[in-house]
Amino acid sequence: MIRHTLRSLATLLFAALIGSIVVFVLVHMLGGDVVTVLLGREAAPKDVQFMRQKLGIDRPLVVQYLHWLRGVATGDLGTSYGMGYDIFHEIVRRMGPTLILTLGGLLISIPLSLVLGTYSAINAKKVRGGIVDVVAQVGISIPAFWAGLLLVLVFGVRLGWLPTGGYVPFSDDPLGSIRSMILPVMALSLGVTAVFTRYVRTAMIDVMNEDFIRSAMARGRTRRGAALVHGVRNASIPLVTVAALQFGQLIAGAVVIENVFVLPGIGRLIVTATLGREVIVVQSLALVIMLIVLVLNFLVDIAYGFLDPRIRDKEAANA
Repeated sequence: MIRHTLRSLATLLFAALIGSIVVFVLVHMLGGDVVTVLLGREAAPKDVQFMRQKLGIDRPLVVQYLHWLRGVATGDLGTSYGMGYDIFHEIVRRMGPTLILTLGGLLISIPLSLVLGTYSAINAKKVRGGIVDVVAQVGISIPAFWAGLLLVLVFGVRLGWLPTGGYVPFSDDPLGSIRSMILPVMALSLGVTAVFTRYVRTAMIDVMNEDFIRSAMARGRTRRGAALVHGVRNASIPLVTVAALQFGQLIAGAVVIENVFVLPGIGRLIVTATLGREVIVVQSLALVIMLIVLVLNFLVDIAYGFLDPRIRDKEAANA
């Protein structure tokens, strides 16, 4: 396990370094000039030059990257050009709504997809199983923003059951906070649930053809009972890996949902920073999101090393 952990850690660090380079290059390829946004197009050339020197964006890109990377390594993500806020503290301040949105989407999607995917697999040759499969396909094809607007129209405007937007901190009003996040979490979880359902269905169909399922049925269990007792457990373990891999997609979906429901999270900050040409904010946010996904994948990889005896046996054989 030590070799497996060290190998995974080395992969994490190498991927983070390469990812930081890709993020830096892509963000600077977007174009636009923050100085023009701050001073306007009619600013005097000397004022423009002074501002560029003040912000440090007149230096070569390699120097800017190394300066930014050194700051990241010490926990200093820099300062916003326009608003002047500390980027690290702003990310921490806005992390709450985003975590509630993404983790809430996962907590709904995983158990619901296990139920729907298992039901679809058990009834794969029946009409009711096909209906679940079709609904999952439709759910995959619905854009997150359209799902959000539809939920607002039905539950917020027509029925008036839930607020149509805004965020209430849990410390201010627990019930109001929960009500403000119900529609955003539902909108984000719809597409993710559909993806997970398709995955569970495929995994369950494969599991149902395994020898241990036939052995359980030979001992008197029904096909449904064997699937529920043995199949779900085997299909749910790799689902955790898929959920970790999908976390990046959840963050991407959160960017859209936060702007639809006017939530003060990371996604809304990305859009605001992009429109304001805040290069340092955008690249720092992109790096933080990338690191979160990489760390999650690292933890899942380590967990598999403990759960899967084949990895331990392979390492012992190579020792």
